[in-house]
Amino acid sequence: MRPIRNIKSMQIFSLTAETRNVTRAAQLLNISQSSVSYHIKKLESDLGYRLFHRTKQGLTLTEEGVELARHVGRGLEIIQTGLDQLSIRAGAIRIALLPMFSSRWLSSELGNLIEQYPDMRLSMHNHNNNYAYMPEPGRFADIGIQWGKGDWNGFEVHPLWPERMALVCSPEYLESHPITEPKDVTDCTLLHVDDTGMWEEWFTLNEMKMVNNQPQMMLEDRHFQLSSTINGLGLSLFASWLVQEELESGALVSPFCQNFKTSYAYHLILPRLKVSSSTVLQFRDWLLKNRSQANRPLFSPSEI
Repeated sequence: MRPIRNIKSMQIFSLTAETRNVTRAAQLLNISQSSVSYHIKKLESDLGYRLFHRTKQGLTLTEEGVELARHVGRGLEIIQTGLDQLSIRAGAIRIALLPMFSSRWLSSELGNLIEQYPDMRLSMHNHNNNYAYMPEPGRFADIGIQWGKGDWNGFEVHPLWPERMALVCSPEYLESHPITEPKDVTDCTLLHVDDTGMWEEWFTLNEMKMVNNQPQMMLEDRHFQLSSTINGLGLSLFASWLVQEELESGALVSPFCQNFKTSYAYHLILPRLKVSSSTVLQFRDWLLKNRSQANRPLFSPSEI
């Protein structure tokens, strides 16, 4: 049998063909746009023909691209089916995880899981809070943790616990940007990941509206956002328990000394179109039971 060349490029081509967008494909694959472009150009060079027409409106498949996408898509689906069947047989479970949630809560609880299910094989896959938006999430993981409002179609959704948001910054940032009332936030740089949804909710809660020219910075992930906040780049909103350690050490301060209501939370989600193995259901049930005994800091006495 002849070896298949450029299997990684084939995978990237398949998802780019589905999305017709290099940026979107890069986000779903958790790689850079330049990496997607490189693999597409390399594949075109090796094959000797173009796969996409590149226009101002975006990408469209060439005739050859349409034909190749049909075969590659079918082949990758067969491969994934085989991997899924082997994983189920071996008791493996692929979990889509958010790095900060994993390091600050789940990692400390896994010993209990392993003790209860010693034969369970865990495969952890980090994502940038995009698991619920992938075209075929079942290819990426069997079950996952997602941050948001829980309004994702096509998933079995379980909120883990209600959250409170802490508005935080470094002591140095607060010294250079005095904040004594909510309107003072409009002069500050707002740090966030994904979009400004949580900030817009905070402004609404405080009977204000976020203006278009509000200084802001979008960061790659929560860990980067946390370090950027500690290093004085601006204000952040975090689930209060996630930054309890930094608040207690003084690395961060809460200008209002209180936490805020939010409709956002961590959720455990399972793709409805994917048949869950008994191992996946064991993990689901274990986590949902264990959340009630969550070893995480509770809210500060001052709440609104």
